[in-house]
Amino acid sequence: MVIIEVLKCEHCGAPLETTPEDIIVVCPYCGYPNAYDEVFAEDNVFFVESLPKKEILRLFWERIEKDKDFLGLRRKIKIAKVEGVYVPLWFGKVEGRGYVRFVDYERKGNKKRKVVKYHEFEDDSVVCIPARRSVYDIAVEALAEKFERGGYITFKELRNTLKYMMEVRPIKELTPEKWEGLKLEFLNTDFGKEQARAALLDRASDFAKERHVPKDKPLKAFTFGGDVEEVALVFYPLWKVYYDLEGGTYFVAYDGGKGREVIALEPVRIWRKVAYLATALLGVGIAAFFSMFYGNLAYWDVVAHARQGALGMLVLPGLGAYFGYELARGYGRKMARDVRVEK
Repeated sequence: MVIIEVLKCEHCGAPLETTPEDIIVVCPYCGYPNAYDEVFAEDNVFFVESLPKKEILRLFWERIEKDKDFLGLRRKIKIAKVEGVYVPLWFGKVEGRGYVRFVDYERKGNKKRKVVKYHEFEDDSVVCIPARRSVYDIAVEALAEKFERGGYITFKELRNTLKYMMEVRPIKELTPEKWEGLKLEFLNTDFGKEQARAALLDRASDFAKERHVPKDKPLKAFTFGGDVEEVALVFYPLWKVYYDLEGGTYFVAYDGGKGREVIALEPVRIWRKVAYLATALLGVGIAAFFSMFYGNLAYWDVVAHARQGALGMLVLPGLGAYFGYELARGYGRKMARDVRVEK
């Protein structure tokens, strides 16, 4: 005789489909988050209480009132939808180490020589990744990035770091009765803690590369290794206010725990497009001016007879032309867009 144990939702009693990797299983019928891996969930799964919907709307209208892009347009804005969800975020405490090898240049007198430099480093960091990969959401990615780059103090225990970052509460406190008062949907995780450990280590490697690799030096080698000492799953409130304006739909996303703006997708006003065009034309002018040197015979004659600084005379016009090109390209792309992203 085979006995099959079926996990049922604590709130509505509906059967739940589970996998060995599941930690929290969100009921597909009522949306209640059920603890499947109860041992892990006891100390490593948290949630943050959300601000109410009316407070998010107040923050939205306050922002519209202060934003000069919306002068004369405020009465035309119509709220299309206000959406609040609990997004799952994996946090990890990573002890990493590695080295970077890059090319640098040293000057001695009139001579410049190439030097390969080597730098070892150790990192003790807290990194964050969204626990959902099936659907990309720019607002969720931006929320995770803000937690990573917040400059928070790293404590010995991950839960203490999380308490410093946000007002976390253990998921075991979320009884069915309390959940009914939250009125926000919980989104399920797409992968468990073992996959999360690998992804967090990869993210820590990317973060270390951003910190330790010089942006203006040719890279020869970079290695990173480490251990994910602790992981935690946090269900964090994220709100989006969608609004219609002049035939388009845009949104502003808010951190539901602190009420801070996470990211905004907004229309590009005509005056801003004119500013982008002016900057792009300035870039074209700068690129043309510095490129002109390379087509001037007198310039090459001066370089040929220069005793000192010949290398600088060759490089500087190229750098100026490149700067102008990048300026023109970047602002030309902005001018072509009908929406802008503000973080």
